[in-house]
Amino acid sequence: MTKTLEQTQQQILKHHGGDGAHARQMITNSYDRRHDEAFWRFWDDMMALNHQPKDGVLDMGAGIGQFVKDCAERYPESKIYGIEAAPYMLETPLELPNNATLLVDDLNQPQAEIAAGSLSMVMANMVVHELIQPIKMFKAAYEWLKPGGRLCVIDVVRQPLESYLNQRYTDTLVWGDQTTVADLEDAFEHFQEHNRYHPDDIVFMLTLGGFKLIEKTPQRDGRFVRIVVEK
Repeated sequence: MTKTLEQTQQQILKHHGGDGAHARQMITNSYDRRHDEAFWRFWDDMMALNHQPKDGVLDMGAGIGQFVKDCAERYPESKIYGIEAAPYMLETPLELPNNATLLVDDLNQPQAEIAAGSLSMVMANMVVHELIQPIKMFKAAYEWLKPGGRLCVIDVVRQPLESYLNQRYTDTLVWGDQTTVADLEDAFEHFQEHNRYHPDDIVFMLTLGGFKLIEKTPQRDGRFVRIVVEK
């Protein structure tokens, strides 16, 4: 049975602990830290090599549109797209420049009307682990990118339970009486979701579809990975 947009929205909300407003605030507040000077140097050096002024740029899992807005300002002659499914991210999106737009679409099977071969850069930041399967999203990115266009995937990847729980429970013991059943269940459920893929699994899926690997870089003590591939 094909997953509907509404089912995907319910899945994302569940992944975000049922509190869309909190998830929105957390993602919004962490944006500047995740897109610092080092990130933009990486973007210029590794992603923008084959970008031409009229090429489009896409952010898959765009949230309220922060990355879309930044790209629209950096590339004023380009059409900048963001795809988002969660209603709570789109309730009060950022005011975007005229060359940018947010599209409501399901990344489990994207249907957005973006011309084949029209994009030079696609970002998928913290979205792969939220999908039951990312193959259709990767396939759509490949179709939308021009030859030489690049896709960047940044995401959490497989790690030992010890590492995951030590990161989550920095200031409290997992075995402590103050740690509730509900909190532990949430932690273990997120461990399964965040532990879905090894970096090599993501590379395998991308190269299987025709992408060429450019970079695979561990991030944050190996809990995350940054992958760049080229069409």
